[in-house]
Amino acid sequence: MKKLIVIFQLLMLVLVVPAQAQNQKKDFRKDFEAFKKKAKKEYADFRKQALAEYTKFVREAWEEFGAEPPVAIPEEEKVEPMVVPGYEEETAGFFSKLFGGGDKKDKKAQKEKEKQEKEKKKMAKREKSNKILPVATVVPAPAPATKQPQPLAKVEQTSDPNPYYKFDVFGTECKVRMGNNCRFTLPGVSGDEVADAITQFTKPQFDNMLYDCLEERKAHNFSDWAYYQMLLALTNKFYGNHTNEATLALAFLYSQSGYKMRMAHDGKTLYMIVASQYNMFGKSYFYVDGEWYYLLENIKDGDKLNICKAKFPKESAMSLQMNARQDFAERPVNERTITSLKNPDFSFTLHSNKNYIDFFDTYPASYTGGNFMSRWAMYANTPLEKGITEQLYPQMRAKLKGMTPLEQVQQLLWWVEGKTDIKKTNPNQGCFLYAYDDDVWGRDRAFFGEETFFYPYCDCEDRAILLSHLVRDLVGLDVVLVYYPGHLAMAVEFKENVQGAGYMLNGRKFTVCDPTYIGADVGEEMPNVAGKGANVILLKRES
Repeated sequence: MKKLIVIFQLLMLVLVVPAQAQNQKKDFRKDFEAFKKKAKKEYADFRKQALAEYTKFVREAWEEFGAEPPVAIPEEEKVEPMVVPGYEEETAGFFSKLFGGGDKKDKKAQKEKEKQEKEKKKMAKREKSNKILPVATVVPAPAPATKQPQPLAKVEQTSDPNPYYKFDVFGTECKVRMGNNCRFTLPGVSGDEVADAITQFTKPQFDNMLYDCLEERKAHNFSDWAYYQMLLALTNKFYGNHTNEATLALAFLYSQSGYKMRMAHDGKTLYMIVASQYNMFGKSYFYVDGEWYYLLENIKDGDKLNICKAKFPKESAMSLQMNARQDFAERPVNERTITSLKNPDFSFTLHSNKNYIDFFDTYPASYTGGNFMSRWAMYANTPLEKGITEQLYPQMRAKLKGMTPLEQVQQLLWWVEGKTDIKKTNPNQGCFLYAYDDDVWGRDRAFFGEETFFYPYCDCEDRAILLSHLVRDLVGLDVVLVYYPGHLAMAVEFKENVQGAGYMLNGRKFTVCDPTYIGADVGEEMPNVAGKGANVILLKRES
């Protein structure tokens, strides 16, 4: 009998425990949903409470500041590119055959075969110096990028039924939920009028607008600069190009995404000025509460603006670093074949993505650490976009296969060296062509790697930056940029002992590679900069 009682009790336990577990599961789900709902409300309340507090200060925290004139990129002496003696004669026959004719000098060289052979032998006997070159200064690598700014509190979607509003940013479609209930009027730019308009942004429809903007930033892997350009494109299209309403909406979205900005006005026009981790060339700026804020639109030097000093909690300055490849839509243009004149087999055809070219054209030159020379590190540390690497790198790896690292770097150096065309007489020569920035652009204009493939002419800094990408990505060696007054070259740290001039940095030898010394080999320093103390610019490797 006792056994039957025990069995009955066990059966009851088996039946009761699952029922209790099921009830507990239901209770847990109910409690969790209630917690989520409560947390969601707290997120929204916290952010909107901060916005309400901010609005109070907007009514009164305005002060007049004078604009500081933009910092100009330093003027530099012109250092002419040099050609290794005999190189033009050596390549003249190939160049003429490849491009159909050539100038008188090419034709004359083509006929003088005996002279060519003599010059080839002369080049073959060229001796390289193994001397260690003087270093004037070492420019530190830029500090690693901080985490991209985030909203003060998590932004949650609401049930507002607005449709998606589509807009274009550098040929790339984006969409954000916006409707007529997102429109507002800003009758003037006084503190009270701006504050009254800001109160509109606490409505639910603006939560979805902000949520979608942040989702687009994540979906396209937009850098801070690209995200600013996206917000600018959205607000200008929806509220009217550079209207005060557009600027206020831009300031709302930008600040609520976690970025540090201040609003300003001249009595008629509202502006947004932004804090940046980098010093921008060519932009007027204001010194507010111990920090530089840049006006990304043009005003006259010395103009004064009334600036709102109200702060938003946990705001972060914009970074101009682009540490990852951004996802712009493909718009192929300008197919181009680029051939090494020293090795005609090292020839590649590729096209550019015009959307990237347009984006890079908006990018402000900048520097960090108070050192103007740091500006080139920004370009060299920005990874090439995948459209270029997917076209170029598999072909290059196939051509470089089986070569030693020295031979690989030599092929890349010869490919980037190309030719000079200082007078810009023939921009379609099938290789990289050297011309001065002042003659092409009327000012200094450094290129991101992609731009060197797109534009017909490039100068020393563009070549050194592009070569730095190729060597790091394809050969896997560390590089530095080398700056002489008026000239930028590059140097490579080989794992084995390599003949040639170089720089010693903490016991590591970086061997000179100068793609502006046309026809030069690894380890050859351009004679017209030889003996000048070089400024070595440290880089990080991106891949």
